[in-house]
Amino acid sequence: MMNQVVKLHMRNKMASWAIPWIIIGANFFINLIIALSLEIGESINTGAIASICIYTFVAGTITIKETFPFALGLSIRRKDYFFGTAVTAIIVNVSSALALAILSVIEEATNGWWVRLHLFKIQFLNDLSLLGTWGIYLIILLHMYFLGFAISSLHRRFGSASMYIFFTSLLLIGTIGFYIFTHFGLWGGLLDWIIHSYMDIFWWMVPLVVVYLVAAYGLLRRATV
Repeated sequence: MMNQVVKLHMRNKMASWAIPWIIIGANFFINLIIALSLEIGESINTGAIASICIYTFVAGTITIKETFPFALGLSIRRKDYFFGTAVTAIIVNVSSALALAILSVIEEATNGWWVRLHLFKIQFLNDLSLLGTWGIYLIILLHMYFLGFAISSLHRRFGSASMYIFFTSLLLIGTIGFYIFTHFGLWGGLLDWIIHSYMDIFWWMVPLVVVYLVAAYGLLRRATV
């Protein structure tokens, strides 16, 4: 049954594979034209990584709406749907992260595609190998996808009202927390505890992905069609 879910998702090749790379391709060629018009020695930095991250988040949020009712209509168990969807997301994002890592290496080797154009290489990750760059991109993409997936699972389980409650609560907690940490000067201690180097920002995404998966699994087990 899980294999059936993977096949179900993979049938929509436009959403899984084509659209994000069409967006990145358009981003690349527009910025290439801009870079060619710059004076010699000037460089341009843009956000191809941001565009695919945003798309990945959106893909995570719409997956359940597009496939969950249909899958249950085929008598697929919620458990199989969840694991099949997770496996599909991992396959797609492993491939996307690898492509981004390879493009970043090419970009660095050609000094920004010979026109000092920087799209795929995160500048403060210059000291990482191809494998390390791939790992960082994979963590980011999985974090964005499963964050969207968990939010969509919450909506599927409790309806639209849960979105208002969730985001209002998040805003209130964030506002109160920001005030307390600012008022008592706690930011320095918190950041020192959480982040010892810039790489810790990415490693903290790993347990967050696990939290999103556990939350989504529990919500989908009781979600209505």
